[in-house]
Amino acid sequence: MPIVHIVLFEFKPTISHAQVADGAFSHGFVSEFQSEEDRKYYLEQDPAHLAFVKSLDGVVQNVRVVDFEPGKF
Repeated sequence: MPIVHIVLFEFKPTISHAQVADGAFSHGFVSEFQSEEDRKYYLEQDPAHLAFVKSLDGVVQNVRVVDFEPGKF
């Protein structure tokens, strides 16, 4: 069963409006993985994801992550 991975970002107030839109959690991403192993690779080893995470250093003050399997509560 696929795993849905949702990430929401809140940028620091010191970031200019040109860098990010107003508001608290203003940006988000949704990814879907076919297995836990795929999700784990993405989070821990995927070079593009790791570079993206590093690029957020110093500009994000809050992150919310929700992972779930559709149909499981």
